[in-house]
Amino acid sequence: MTTKVDAHRSKARWAGAAVLAAALGLSIGYLRAPGAPEPVRPARKASAPEAPPAAKRAASAAAASAKPPAGDPAPVIDGVEVEKSEVCAGEENLIAVRAHTTNGTDDHLHGVIGGHAGSRVPLRIWPDADGSYEMPVISVFGRNNVMRQIEVPRYTVKACKPERLVAVTHRLLPNTADEVELAARIVDVGAKDDPDARPFKPARYTWVFDDGESEETAAPFVTHSYERRPQTSLVSEFLLRVEVRGDAGEKLTGRALLQIPNMIFQNFAERGVVTVLATPTPRFPRQDGDGVVRQSFRLWHHRDAPVRIDAVTAVRHYIQAANSSPHEQASLGLAEIPPGQGVDVAVKLDTRGEPDVFTITYFLEGKTAEGYPARGTFSLMRPPPAPTKQSNIPVTEPVLLAKIKRARELLAQDFVTDEDIWRLEREGKMADLDGSPPRAPAR
Repeated sequence: MTTKVDAHRSKARWAGAAVLAAALGLSIGYLRAPGAPEPVRPARKASAPEAPPAAKRAASAAAASAKPPAGDPAPVIDGVEVEKSEVCAGEENLIAVRAHTTNGTDDHLHGVIGGHAGSRVPLRIWPDADGSYEMPVISVFGRNNVMRQIEVPRYTVKACKPERLVAVTHRLLPNTADEVELAARIVDVGAKDDPDARPFKPARYTWVFDDGESEETAAPFVTHSYERRPQTSLVSEFLLRVEVRGDAGEKLTGRALLQIPNMIFQNFAERGVVTVLATPTPRFPRQDGDGVVRQSFRLWHHRDAPVRIDAVTAVRHYIQAANSSPHEQASLGLAEIPPGQGVDVAVKLDTRGEPDVFTITYFLEGKTAEGYPARGTFSLMRPPPAPTKQSNIPVTEPVLLAKIKRARELLAQDFVTDEDIWRLEREGKMADLDGSPPRAPAR
C-alpha cells in the first residue's frame, strides 16, 4: 500500500596519499564503512533548558547571516510517499520525497531522510522498550544548501519483529572515483529468539544496481562501476537491491540508497570547466625491481566531441622538503582526448635517479570544441617501502595476527594489506577466527 501526503505543512612522509586522492577527484563522503549499519532509532524529543539572552541574540544573528541569497528560495516539498502503512519493528519502509524549486534549479536538489542521504530511503524504525517512537525528519536542500524540512508521515510500527533482515552496505574502492563495493549481511532478528526457527543458509545473491544492470554472485559482496552515469545534477541516486536465495529456496531482500556527488556537473555548472578524469591501472602504483614506478592512467571525459590538450605541466613533491618544485612542462604524447573510453597514457618515476621525489602530479589544460576550458590532474606516487624488522610495529593482537597469517597462506604473499584481509573476511575465509557466522564461500 502506498500512502501519499501533501506537503503543505613517519614524519608524515607518505602524506602524499592525500595528494593522490585529491588528484583523482575521489569523494567518499557518501559511502558507509564496511559492516552492517546500526538500525536508526529516531531521537526522542526532550525539553532543553532556557538559553540566556546573550545566547539568544548570538543565535539570532547567526540565523540572520545564514539567510539564503536572493534568487535561491527554499525548495517546495510536493509530497512524501510511504511504501507501507504498517511495518514490524526494524522492517524496511521505503520513503520517497518529491520536491521542486521555484527558480529552475532542480538539478541542485538533494535530501536527507532520518539521517540517511537521499530522496528514496529504505527507513527502519526501532521503537523504545515502551513501544513509543518518533517519526524522523526529512530535509530537502536546494542550491547553496537552502533547506526545507517536514516530518515523515506517521505510519504504524508494530511490536512484531521480522525473522531476519538483510543489511546492505557500500563503500568506494580505494584509488577509484566511481567503483563501489556492495556487501550484504544476514541479520537474525526474531529468529535468534525462536528455538524452532529454521537456519537460513545463503546460496546466491542477485544484485540490482538501479542503472539498468544486475549481477548474480555466490559471495555476499560485489563490485560495480558507476563511472558512466549521466552527471546532469549535483548528485546521482541509485536504490540498490539484493535478493538472497537460501539453499532451501527461501528468499530475503534488502535495499540501500547510494548517493554519489557529481564533480563533473559541479565543475561545469559553477565554474564553466569541463573535467578530465583519470582512472589508474593498476589501482595502486608498483615499483619494479629496477627501482622504477610505472602506472597507466586512462584519461577521459563526458563530452561528445574530442577535448584538445594545449598544455601539460608536472610538479614534483619531495620526501624531506615541505615545498614542491615549480610547474615544469611535461609530455604525455597526446594532442586530444577522444570521447567515450578516452586514451591511455603511461608515466613512470625512477626512484634511483630521483631518490628524493615521492609524487609527481600532472596538470592538463585544454579546450572543448565549443571553447569551454578543460582541466584535469592525476598523480604518480612512490609506493611506501616494504616493512622490515627494523621499520614496523609488530602485531600483537591475537585475532588480527591469525588473520594475517592465514591471508599470507591463502594468497601466497609475503605481505598482505588491509584490503586483502577484508576481502577474505567477506568471502567467509576468516569466520572461524573471529566467531562470526559462516558466510557463503566464493565459487
